Amino acid sequence: MKVQKLELDRKTSNKISSYIIAVLFLIISMLFGTVLDTILRTQSLFTVVFAIFSLLQILFGLSVIEKIIVRLFQKPLSSENIEALQKAQEKLEEAKRHVHIDEDINLVLIDSPSINSLSVGMIKHSRTICITTGAVEKLNCDELKSLIYHELYHIKNGDTDYLTTVSGTFGSPLLIFKLTRSSIRKLKEAKKIGKLEHERYLKEIILMNLILVISAVFLPLSYLSNLFVSTRKEFDADIFAAERTSPDVLIGVFEKTKSNCIQLDTEYHFIRYHFFVHPNCVDTHKKPNSIIDTYPSIEERINNILNTFKKANL
Repeated sequence: MKVQKLELDRKTSNKISSYIIAVLFLIISMLFGTVLDTILRTQSLFTVVFAIFSLLQILFGLSVIEKIIVRLFQKPLSSENIEALQKAQEKLEEAKRHVHIDEDINLVLIDSPSINSLSVGMIKHSRTICITTGAVEKLNCDELKSLIYHELYHIKNGDTDYLTTVSGTFGSPLLIFKLTRSSIRKLKEAKKIGKLEHERYLKEIILMNLILVISAVFLPLSYLSNLFVSTRKEFDADIFAAERTSPDVLIGVFEKTKSNCIQLDTEYHFIRYHFFVHPNCVDTHKKPNSIIDTYPSIEERINNILNTFKKANL
């Protein structure tokens, strides 16, 4: 039973919005550089640097952002996790056939006891759904399929493409800053135990610190990323999933999510809006909708499901 029909072509809208985000990223980056040039009286230095950085990110960074996001969570699997992955893969293929999606979609397990998922990617046959081991272990078959349907909605309607574009533009300075800081830490550890020659260490540490400084200057842009994300996408994906299983099944997923909410090990604010529920367990009872957090609360989402199906049955 279908209870909701979108009036606009969401996929086309998301595609256009992705281009707009890329252009806005370039414009805002240059404006930010101009402000710094005015304050520091450096003529056009920061304007040019910011323009080059943003152009490179749009031209090259967007092509690899989904792989980087997946690598943040992907770890070697145990034998138990391999079995869990096979179970989730079967449910994914069933769900894909049901909603007529013929593209290849990668499936990755996040080693976490919490119940959560996310989807990333921009190109057909390269998109990925990540699901926590907790979701595979604690949800029954219908509940797991409901979670997968939620992510397939985002892929099918272009939400995943759009959110990946936001992460790869406005979110990229924070990603680069965090990864570079981690690389510097590893370089120092390698030098300490004698794995790196002094000359090579100096070259790499200078380069890493240069990248760190440049990305640090751009950090304010990363905290703007949530301004371009609508909470409506989660409500719509919930209804899509509930239609293909049942409202009670999806509500069951939310109830289990609340009772098994364990914070994921992530500092990356710019990818939080990719997740099924907030990865840091702050959206169970209240609505964190601010410059660094954009989510409807779980209670709001449950009420939306109940109200939508109640109206459909009148």
